[in-house]
Amino acid sequence: MKKGLKVCTAIRDENYENRTIDILKSKDWIHSFVDIDDIVNEHRKNSLFFIVEDSYTSILDLIELHNSCALNFLPVIILSNEGSRHCNWAKRVRYPEKYFQVKTDCFIESAVQIISTMDALRDTYQFKKTSQFREDVSSSFKKHPLFSDFLNDILPRMLDLLYAERGSIMILNKKNNLVVEASTKKELVGLEVEYKPDSVAWTVINSEKPVFVEDIENDPRFKKGTGYTKDYFLSTPIFVNGKIIGVLNLSDKMVSLLFDASDNENARNLLKMIEPYFYIDLLSS
Repeated sequence: MKKGLKVCTAIRDENYENRTIDILKSKDWIHSFVDIDDIVNEHRKNSLFFIVEDSYTSILDLIELHNSCALNFLPVIILSNEGSRHCNWAKRVRYPEKYFQVKTDCFIESAVQIISTMDALRDTYQFKKTSQFREDVSSSFKKHPLFSDFLNDILPRMLDLLYAERGSIMILNKKNNLVVEASTKKELVGLEVEYKPDSVAWTVINSEKPVFVEDIENDPRFKKGTGYTKDYFLSTPIFVNGKIIGVLNLSDKMVSLLFDASDNENARNLLKMIEPYFYIDLLSS
């Protein structure tokens, strides 16, 4: 059983909530009353769990905003009373497996089992998502003779796992210029970007470190009217055998948060799965 599990509760009946808290403490789990900071800033931790009464629809809606991203999994037990007008809330979520709805009067006796099962399901789900991506990458590479076509095929799958609606992959060519090999804006594919040291992409190339942008609108490195719908941007390096060969750009985050270190770590993990294919392309070019 996972140690350090943090279980956040939002239950209207104080006595019932106290009984639930006693159960959590008996298993050495950490208890917290639901706080927006848990949902917004801690939502990708593999130790976070929620027990929420279905009448707290604003809390459930905020959790679902993050659960709608494929790689994320916030396990939630939804407590429903007999005749509740909110009992159908979970029918409109993107990934129903991230929620377990149970009648309030039946929960206490099976609380530990339900929490443990849902927590294990989270680990299994996330493993399957990354494994599926690895399989998709292999299948796509076999299907597309042109490397650019391969990258354009897998880019949308990466974006879905990385909270981004838009993105691009830029690779250094033999002239040491960056070329847009894949992009959600198809008209940019093939564009060659000459050296400009103060640009975001070239800053990443020169420093070999990611660049986080919080305000595209007022950042001098971005042209006005670029069409970004949100202010947040992340550019992270692509390595092959420890040598930087390009950058992955992410923008228009699906949820109202800045790109952060967790996003960069997830991006790095996905890029590691693609690194062998970049190496094969370099050898053949």
